[in-house]
Amino acid sequence: MNNKFWMVVLAGIITGASGCKSKMPDIPLVPAKSQAYEEVRLTKQSPEVIKKELEKLQLASQEVYHISGDDRFDFKVYDNEELNATGMVVTPDGYVSIGLIGPVKIGGMTVPQATAMIETKLKKFINYPKISLSPTSIQSSTFTISGKVNNPGIYPIRNHSRITDAIALAKGFATGEFQGDTVELADLGGAYVARKGKVLPVDFVKAIREGDWLNNIPLQNGDYIYIPSSMNSSIYILGEVYKPTYVGFKDNMTLIQAFAFAQGLKDTHSESALVIRGSLVNPKIYKINIDDVMRGKGFDFMLQPNDIVFVPRGGLSQYNLVVEKLLPTLEALNLLAGPFGNSVIGVNSSSDN
Repeated sequence: MNNKFWMVVLAGIITGASGCKSKMPDIPLVPAKSQAYEEVRLTKQSPEVIKKELEKLQLASQEVYHISGDDRFDFKVYDNEELNATGMVVTPDGYVSIGLIGPVKIGGMTVPQATAMIETKLKKFINYPKISLSPTSIQSSTFTISGKVNNPGIYPIRNHSRITDAIALAKGFATGEFQGDTVELADLGGAYVARKGKVLPVDFVKAIREGDWLNNIPLQNGDYIYIPSSMNSSIYILGEVYKPTYVGFKDNMTLIQAFAFAQGLKDTHSESALVIRGSLVNPKIYKINIDDVMRGKGFDFMLQPNDIVFVPRGGLSQYNLVVEKLLPTLEALNLLAGPFGNSVIGVNSSSDN
């Protein structure tokens, strides 16, 4: 289904809206200076429960390290320097080769266990041997990161690595070009970290953008981080604009910036615009006085992924009437939008706190 086609369909419905009667109850139209949203796809817990769980995740102790293949060690025998070895590599089947005693299997052991076992074997050749087994490269504790980062892959966990460390190791978020503009491809609102089959209640927007310590949890072995693409999240600009269109969502995108993508407002536009947000069943509607914003008398409105911006004709006061006519068509188009499926109203519905 061609995007131009459904834009024309929407324009037709919107044009005819003023002549229809509405049976919808009034939808509260509320202005907002700033918004915060919750990813209900990830969790339906209360904020208090989420906070307690994040606090537990912050205090969770690291799993006991067990030696595995490809780990590297510096090996030292006190008073017997000829036996010392630097960068000793554990074989895939768990063995290392040590002077005097030959191959020794330490794979699967903790460092103290391996140390005690090697000292016991050296007692056949050295009186009261004392050794040091210091790991220099550990492969057994790792996390996986995939999606819209520059270097997805498997990385070792070192020194209590956190979410922000994972992004840094993956060389940051990927960028791309959309309609001639460079955009960050990472959708932090839909990003998640899974541990042992459970999605953790981590807010990546707070952890990465706001530097929130509570959400920047320490990683554990086997953690999986996924950063989805923001190109699945668009902003739709419809109504009394010169070019009804959609644009890829960018962080800190505002209502006035969205109008620029639509080549500006027509002279017939109303003084207020509507932003439709959330699920089709229970949308949130925001009414923003765009004339006040452009005159500097009010705050610009911060948009979120999958918002629909609609500018009515001037003089149309029955906004609920417009919404009633608009939503059923959006619901149908949501299933026909091809590669942009579920992007008119996203699966990850948003709600304000």
